[in-house]
Amino acid sequence: MQLAGKRALVTGGGTGVGFGCAQRLLEHGAEVLIVGRRDDVLEEAVGRLKAIVPEPAVSCQVCDITVEDEVIAAVDTAAGGDGLDILVANAGSGYPGPILEAPIDAWQFCCELNIVGTATCIKHAALSMKDHGGGSIVTISSVGGSKVEKWMAPYSTSKAGLEMLTRCAAVELAPFQIRVNSIAPGYIDTEALRDNFSRDFLDGLVANTPLGRAGAPEEVGDAVVYLSADTGNWVTGQVFGVCGGMSIPRGDDFEELNRMMYGDEVMDSVMGKA
Repeated sequence: MQLAGKRALVTGGGTGVGFGCAQRLLEHGAEVLIVGRRDDVLEEAVGRLKAIVPEPAVSCQVCDITVEDEVIAAVDTAAGGDGLDILVANAGSGYPGPILEAPIDAWQFCCELNIVGTATCIKHAALSMKDHGGGSIVTISSVGGSKVEKWMAPYSTSKAGLEMLTRCAAVELAPFQIRVNSIAPGYIDTEALRDNFSRDFLDGLVANTPLGRAGAPEEVGDAVVYLSADTGNWVTGQVFGVCGGMSIPRGDDFEELNRMMYGDEVMDSVMGKA
């Protein structure tokens, strides 16, 4: 129980990656408050977590991270009067749009939620942690924060900003023993992706992932546990790609040339083909 006795707040914890992070934190002994904007989604998530984790110390509270008073209230609840230990700043979203056509609303929405909202969470979590001996803050970015995702400029730009926010916070909060890191997931199999994208598009994401599959939300949670437990005590200001290799910079594919030189049998063998 690496996180026994630790108090954690997970934003956007009712679904997807946030749910997976909450699950792993609970499995490792933390007391977790999940927050989001919809009470019905949160209550359902608490029920699901109780069905997965034996006797979980989990509760929920409505919180819009773009409303500072609601963030303050969520941090106070999660801290329980004893100081917060872990923040997983997961809440975020995207807004598609070509640069030549995207409305101002697209940029404002992504930056307000992904950067300003996260900064507000970091601020108040750190105020709770700094008089409590420190803690761990993990922001959730995306491979889109470092790779161009065509027609998603507002989202990618805001995630790049989130990663710089993470590094700035890591430096400023280090004197208080507060570690701040980011996780940049690749294609994670979540409700939101399944509901909003075609099977062909999702298959394309798998094809662009060297490990050849989608990740699970709990696998992002595994990285959160590493960064939040004693295993991550010497780690701050880092961006971790939990992405099956999707973030690896790759150039041209010279398979055809190699087949000419080495033959199909050899190439099929080294590529793991029957």
